[in-house]
Amino acid sequence: MSEIAIVSSKRIRLQRLAENGSRGAQAALDLSDSPSRFLSTIQVGITLIGIFNGAFGEASLVARLTPNLETLPFVGAYAREAALGIVVVGITFASLILGELVPKRIAMQYPETVASMIAAPMLWLSRIMGPFVKVLTVTTEFMLRVLGLHQKKDDSVTEEEIAGLLREGTDAGLFEKTEHDIVSRALRLDDQRVGALMTPRMDVHFIDLEDPLEKNLMKIAESSYNRFPVCKGDLSHIVGVIHAGSLFEQTIRGQQVDISAVIKPPLFVPETISAMQLLETLKKNRAELALVIDEYGEIEGIVTLSDVLGALVGDVSIIDQNHEVDAVQREDGSWLIDAGVSFDRFRELLDTDVHFPEESAGAYHTLAGFVMTWLGHIPKISDYFEWEGYRIEVVDMDRNRIDRLLVTKIAPEVTESTGAPQPG
Repeated sequence: MSEIAIVSSKRIRLQRLAENGSRGAQAALDLSDSPSRFLSTIQVGITLIGIFNGAFGEASLVARLTPNLETLPFVGAYAREAALGIVVVGITFASLILGELVPKRIAMQYPETVASMIAAPMLWLSRIMGPFVKVLTVTTEFMLRVLGLHQKKDDSVTEEEIAGLLREGTDAGLFEKTEHDIVSRALRLDDQRVGALMTPRMDVHFIDLEDPLEKNLMKIAESSYNRFPVCKGDLSHIVGVIHAGSLFEQTIRGQQVDISAVIKPPLFVPETISAMQLLETLKKNRAELALVIDEYGEIEGIVTLSDVLGALVGDVSIIDQNHEVDAVQREDGSWLIDAGVSFDRFRELLDTDVHFPEESAGAYHTLAGFVMTWLGHIPKISDYFEWEGYRIEVVDMDRNRIDRLLVTKIAPEVTESTGAPQPG
């Protein structure tokens, strides 16, 4: 019972009880830190109980039961042996039920409570039987060293264990599904590359200082964004970043609108850093927008704090006249999807847990990148292939760029040949 209680107890709960003044919980923590001493004490106790049971059964129960069995026909000559067998079976059964199974079930159901109750007596018992415990402990440690198992096991919690606890908690109703999804995404932030979150260069809304002021103001007014990169000519010549609110503030104060006066220095980040590193960089620089560059220093796109928030809580885009939805489900159940969506967004839309080849290696960051890698060439409209139970078809191209894809779940009995070559 005691070993099950100690082993089954969650250390963080025992620590919380100990911080609240529970001496029993502190004793349980001390025992868990010295497993050899703890187990040796239990084994000595179990051995002594076994010896006591044997001696008591032999000296008392067998002697009392033998005369009764001698009066029975066909048993009298073997009365003592029969009595011994009955006593052994009876004591063993009682020991298993009352000494093992029932106490251990109680310990498994209330591990921290039981551990706090029995830990102090166990420490006291280990001191009384100190010499025996010491011999057993030293011998056990020696044998473990001989077997190469003397090093302490790493008890650190893994990400997979946390994910498993989240699933169990959600299934048990302890967590809402939204809470489960947010924590799951938070655990994946360090695995997501900035390239998967950014707005690609060709889709970036920017302010060109070489354009007339009226044209730039119209761009800002027609856009649903409030932060813009500022450049001269194109994004290869970045000057800085502006917030639309700064221009509005100039107007409120009766000042002449001057874009150059409110430009802030740009923040550059490599496309290879993780979403978690990006979040730390944005916090450190008190910025909400960063320009993503490749290994050659060329602008690949922009990424904002909202993009990180979207990776954490899901799609947070404001749907209005300036915002195009990234996916539409058709009546037949298929999905018309923007090829620029991230893998997490794809999994969220189709309610699946599929993983893309080389996803973790960062070979591509969007559904379009996966399709081009899989096909091995720049596709044309109507090219399709089948993958992981889905039929993925190119339905719209913007020159050499995949714009829209039609994704259809394939029925298990349906088998089709692909309309484009497999990678290879």
